This record gives sequence, structure tokens and C-alpha cells, in this order.
Amino acid sequence: MKKRLLALLAVCALCLTGCGSFLNREYSDTSPHSAAYYEKADKSVLRAETYQDLVNDVLILVGNHAVKGTVWLYNYTQESDAADAAQRACREVQVETPLGAYAVDYITYTVKEGTHNYYEIQLTLSYRRTKAQVGGIVNTTTASAISDLLTAAAGSGASELVVRVAYFSGEQDSVRTAVAKVQSASGHGTEEPWAVHFYPDTDAAGIIEILLKNAQNGVDK
Repeated sequence: MKKRLLALLAVCALCLTGCGSFLNREYSDTSPHSAAYYEKADKSVLRAETYQDLVNDVLILVGNHAVKGTVWLYNYTQESDAADAAQRACREVQVETPLGAYAVDYITYTVKEGTHNYYEIQLTLSYRRTKAQVGGIVNTTTASAISDLLTAAAGSGASELVVRVAYFSGEQDSVRTAVAKVQSASGHGTEEPWAVHFYPDTDAAGIIEILLKNAQNGVDK
């Protein structure tokens, strides 16, 4: 578990040098041609030598709101094993990671054998949120900052607030209570409670979406 966390933190550190918001688990955006993750022979291709590398590569694509991507997966001797790894990695990103659960509609892929001891995975990604929405996610260390952030959002007339929380553990009820207090204090009334969604919807949620009264969910039409 410790090794896995260190790998994820490494992705976060790498991605903070990039050009936008990314994902918390911890994940962030990525620089376009990082030698740590891109194939040296082709800077448009991501490289993976382990299953965790593959997960991180898919996350890099999601963080960049890419609609297509290519990963060369090494150290797999059977196409069926590479396909299984691709399936599990896509599902993990879409279901278990905060940004994937928040932004991704679906991920499809194909797997074929490459020319030099790798399997080429071609990915197609579709999103439920726009690139602007992903880029507008606000980062905070704890959920305690949500009241102030939401008060500011309501005061500016925003229709939604999406917050990436670095540390969150079973605080859904306290967040809902804080949202209700801000809604009441801001003069919007409480007959139509502002909607609160957690991504993923578990005790370890990393992204919190708050839709203010009469706001429309930001799903792409």
C-alpha cells in the first residue's frame, strides 16, 4: 500500500508542472512530454511497464481531457493479460478515482501486439464534464474550507462549486450541513436544497460537487 501511495504521489508531483487541474488521489495535470511517462521514441505515446503505470497513464489522459490516447504496455507476454490490465485500469480510473468518477462518461480501448515487445493500447475517452469544468475545480486540503468557498461562489452568482479535497474521510453529513447553512445564510431559502455529490461516492471521496439552487448539472449535452 505504501509503494502504491508513493507511486501516486509521484504522479502528482510530476503533474503539478503542467497546464491545468487534474485529479486528487493524489493526481494533477501533466507536463506534455514528461520523460518519466512518455515513450522516448514517440512523444505522443505514453509508456507503461506495470499495471500502476497504466492506471497513471490513463489518469494523465483524463487530466488533459484527451479524447484519444496511446499507451505502449511492456512486460506483458500474453495479449489476454494486457487486455485484462487495460480493462481493469480503465474501470479503476472511471469508478474509483475522484476525477474519473466526476468527469468521465466512458472509456473504450483496443489492444494489439506492437513491434518491439510491447502491447499497444488505443484509448477513446468520453466525458460528462467539459474541459472548462475540470479546469475550474478548486483545490483545498480539508472539507472545512467548503463553507467559505461556497459563500464566495453564491455571492458571485455561480451555479456550481466543485472542490477537490486532499483529506476526506466520511465527512458527507458535515458537508451537507455546511452547505445547508450557507444556503440559508445567503438568503436563497432551503425549500430547494442545493444538491451535493461526492466522487467517488464513498467515505474517501476526493471531489465534492455542489449545485446551487436552480442550477443545471454541468453534464455535456
